[in-house]
Amino acid sequence: MAAIEELQILNHALNSQDWTVVEDQGLTEEHFLIYKDVYEFVSGFKKARGVLPTVETVMGKFDTFEQVEVENADFVVNALKQDYLYRQFKPSLVSASETFAKRESIEAIEALHAESGRFLKSIGQRGQGYSYVGNAEQRLRDYDSKHGRNLEDIAGYTTGFKPLDVATNGLEYQEGAIDYFLIFAPTNMGKTLMSSFMMSAGWNNGHANDYPAYFALEQRASEIALNWDNTLARMSRLALSRGALSNDQRDMYAHYIDVLKRRQNDMVIYDLESNGGKPYTLDQIHRILEKEGHNRWTLDQLSKVKLSNSGRGHSDLRQRLFDVSAGVREVVLDTRKPAFVVAQANRDALKRVKKDAAEGVDITDIGEAFSIAQDASKGISIVKINENTFRITVIKNRDNGSGQQFLVRYDFESGIVAVLDDQIGEHLF
Repeated sequence: MAAIEELQILNHALNSQDWTVVEDQGLTEEHFLIYKDVYEFVSGFKKARGVLPTVETVMGKFDTFEQVEVENADFVVNALKQDYLYRQFKPSLVSASETFAKRESIEAIEALHAESGRFLKSIGQRGQGYSYVGNAEQRLRDYDSKHGRNLEDIAGYTTGFKPLDVATNGLEYQEGAIDYFLIFAPTNMGKTLMSSFMMSAGWNNGHANDYPAYFALEQRASEIALNWDNTLARMSRLALSRGALSNDQRDMYAHYIDVLKRRQNDMVIYDLESNGGKPYTLDQIHRILEKEGHNRWTLDQLSKVKLSNSGRGHSDLRQRLFDVSAGVREVVLDTRKPAFVVAQANRDALKRVKKDAAEGVDITDIGEAFSIAQDASKGISIVKINENTFRITVIKNRDNGSGQQFLVRYDFESGIVAVLDDQIGEHLF
C-alpha cells in the first residue's frame, strides 16, 4: 500500500496551495486507498470555496493526517499510479494463478492475455471523453472519405438482401458504428438459416481481408458448412446430406471445392465439439476473436452462452440474458468487431405466427430480456410463411427508420435465395 505516498502528495498540494499537482496528473479518490476521506474533504473544500484548506485545518479534522516532506513529487505521483494499477490488475493475476494451479496452462495464458489487452485499453481511455469541438475536423474527414456515394451504397458488409442493406447500411464496422445486429425469431423459424446465409453473403462479396467467425452453439459445424455449400455452390441441401447428387452435380460440386481451396480468405465455425462439448463463455469468445484475428462474427445463439467457467450463474433467466447480452455488446465494442447475434422470441410470439403467418414479431417479443433490444444497434425479425418463404422485418435501426418488410424465398433444391419484389421481380443472391 502507498500510504506514505498518499500523505506526501496531499502535503505537497496543501503546502503549495496547488491542487493541479493532483488533478492534472489524473489522480482521483481511487488512488487514495488509505487517505480517501482526506482527499474527498480537500477536493470538496476546493470546489466549494475555490481555495485549498491549510495543512493545519486538515490535521485538525483528521487525527491520522500528519505532516511529511516531499523530495520528488513526480516520483510520488508515479508510485501512486503504479500502486493503483497493481490493485486493479491483481484479481486477474490471482485468477490466472488459480487456473495454472489446475494445470490448465493454455487457458490461463489466454485469459491473462485477454485481460491484459482490456486493461491496457482501459488505461488509455480512462477519463477521456469525446470533445464535440475538438473532434469536429475528424468528423469532416470521416464524411469526406465517403462523400459522393448514393444513399443505396452501403458502408458495411452486405447482409445478402438488398432491401435490408439499403435500410440498415449493412453490417457496419467503422469507428462509432460497430454493429450488434440482432437476428430475432420464434423457434424453428429460420434463424440459423438466415444468419448463416447473411454471414456467407458478406464473405462471398469479395472483401479480401474478410475472416469471419461463426459460433454455432446449437448445430454442428458440418451442418453450417453444408448450408454454405447449398447457397454458394448452388447444390441441393437434401442431396448433399443424403449423398443423392447426380454424377454431373457431383462433378460440379468437386469443381466448386477445388476453386474454394484456392481462396485466400476463410470462414471458421466454432461449435460445441470445438470446445470439448462445453458451451462457450464470453471470455472464450473474446479470446478467440482477438487471438485468431477474425474481423466480424456471428453468435448463434445468445441464450447458449455462459457468463464464466466458474459454474456459477444466475438461476433467473431474465437476469442471465441481460448479463450475456451486455457482455456481447462489450465484446463488440472492445474488439471493434461487429456481430450478427441470434436470439429467440418468446412463446407468445410463436403462438401468434403459428396461428396466423400474417402476424408480426416485433421488438416487444424479445423473450425474457428486453435489454437485448436495447443493446442491439440494429435488428430484424423473421417469420416463416411456408416451407421456403420468410418475411423479414426491420425492428430496430439506430440512426435510420425501421418497420421495412420484404419476403425472401429460400430454394433448398437450387440453393438460390431471392428477395421477392412484385414491382421489379426477384433479386437473386
